[in-house]
Amino acid sequence: MRAVRTLAMAGLLLLTGCASEAVADPPAPVAPGTLPGGWRWESYGGVQVGVPGDWQWAERGLRVDAFCIKAGEDQPPAVARPSGIVPAIYCGEGETLIENTGWVVGFQPTDPGAPDGTEVQDDRTTVRLAGVEVIVQAPPAWRERISATIHQVTVDHNGCPARHPISGSPAARPSNPVDITSLRAVTTVSACKYMLGAPAMLESSLRLDGAAAARAVEVIAAAPAGGGPDHADQCLPEVSYGDDTIVLRVGSAAGVSEIVVRYSGCDHRGFDDGVTVRSLTPPALAPFAGGPNAMTLPPELSGEPEPSSAGVETPR
Repeated sequence: MRAVRTLAMAGLLLLTGCASEAVADPPAPVAPGTLPGGWRWESYGGVQVGVPGDWQWAERGLRVDAFCIKAGEDQPPAVARPSGIVPAIYCGEGETLIENTGWVVGFQPTDPGAPDGTEVQDDRTTVRLAGVEVIVQAPPAWRERISATIHQVTVDHNGCPARHPISGSPAARPSNPVDITSLRAVTTVSACKYMLGAPAMLESSLRLDGAAAARAVEVIAAAPAGGGPDHADQCLPEVSYGDDTIVLRVGSAAGVSEIVVRYSGCDHRGFDDGVTVRSLTPPALAPFAGGPNAMTLPPELSGEPEPSSAGVETPR
């Protein structure tokens, strides 16, 4: 079972990427499963949806469930995923209105046994498909066009399977170990973020290509062996792996290799290629922890300065 964290208003964080405001002109129709020019795919579980390429990313609990915190503000269009954070505030009715949430596409697992189907309420279209609920809140023409792109996949646009054994076996190591230092001619790295435990599905993904992919693998290979940083005394063993894990699928001259990235728990952290576990250095983790995979990281993993006891930021 995934851990649930309660976040008070004073500590609210909104995870976003960089984007500009969406154009308000009515869009042209789109065929199911077709990606319009200038758009991108976003995936969750075994479902993909197309959105304009300049949309940002957000945390669903803050953008949708706790909409009243920023209701009425000019919020840029965003794709919102749940993070396990539950804001300690009740906003009442109004989460189905654009005036409160802004334009947003939101994901979450459906309730067990919920049938597939589509519902419309106020400014919201809700599509339930293959265990995933997608909400689309936008003006009618845009809502219709975005909803038309929703479809089921077994492997998403970035090459990430919708399900992975790691969700049920957090301690599992790559089944075909390959020493990362031996990889040559790296061309792609897909960073597939999976839930640990039920409902055991892909949460998000991103992909690096070409020189960016090769450089990212080089930085991981240069990280010290031994894993960590760990703080096993700060949590119970049953939750020591955390809520999520990223599986890197590396395309190289050796074919496709997997590296398990454990970062969300207090223990067992590191890049595991099945041969060696390497430390989670901020430069090595950074390429896989932004955009759709955005996450809140402690300073020792993010590389950001932390406040000192005197309230002055102290670089690590």
